Formats: sequence, structure tokens, C-alpha cells
Amino acid sequence: MIKKKLFNKLLSGSKNIRFSEATACAESFGFCLDRANGSHHIYVHQDIPELLNIQNVKGKAKPYQVKQLLQLIEQYNLQLGEKERMKDYHINIFYSDEDNGYIADIPDLKHCSAFGTTQEEALQEALKAKEAWLETARSRNKPIPNPQYRPAIYQVV
Repeated sequence: MIKKKLFNKLLSGSKNIRFSEATACAESFGFCLDRANGSHHIYVHQDIPELLNIQNVKGKAKPYQVKQLLQLIEQYNLQLGEKERMKDYHINIFYSDEDNGYIADIPDLKHCSAFGTTQEEALQEALKAKEAWLETARSRNKPIPNPQYRPAIYQVV
């Protein structure tokens, strides 16, 4: 089902929403499945502190949980298709004479960078730093920016 049409179905207040429709709608607004335990599926969104629980009950979503999803969308002014923006953060890798090795930094995550003796090592370390940065921001309810940085050669004029 087309995302906008699916969203309109949820907005209509229908009590006959399939679990797969509710989760597809949540994901189209930028929510990501964090974990599942039995029938409970916990979704997170990088821009909001609340967690979203969607329970699969015989293939259906509970109406009150669909309402909670819609309330979060409205409360945080989430936009349809947010997941389809950039999927990950850009990483710059450059050689530093001063450090005698490679530096990898993630411009969208302020002060998130790493060192390596090779480009590959710097990249692997930057990926570890990114995960630690994001985990810390989430645990402390700090804002997490959407991936937006693009090098000048990719900018649309």
C-alpha cells in the first residue's frame, strides 16, 4: 500500500489495522525497530525521547497503540518519508601530519572523530565512536541530528 494511503487509513480511526501496516507506517516516519520481546515490538526515533510499543495480536495492531503512534507523529511534527532521507552519517577521512595517521570525523555528530594508522582503521574506529556517541545521546535524552552533511561535490546548485 502506498505510504500516504496507509497513513490516511490510520488517520481514519479504523480499528482494523494490521500489525504490518502499523509498523510500516511507523518506519515511514523514521521509527526503527530497536527490539522485540514476544509480541511486543519497541520502536525508537532518533529525534524523540519516547519509545513506541506496537504489539502484534493475531496479526492486528492494538487501536490505542495506533493512536499513540499518531500522537507522536503530531506532537513532534514528523514527516512522512523521514526514513528515506539519508540513511547514515557521512564520514570524512584525511591524513594528519600532526597526528601521524588518519583522522575520521562525522560532521553531523559534533566532536565525533577517531584516529587510525590506516584509512581502514580510522573508519572502523569512527564507526565505533559513532555508536558510542549515539548510545550516549539516547541514554541522556540529548538531541540526535539527522544525517545531512554532504561534501561540496555532491551539493545541488
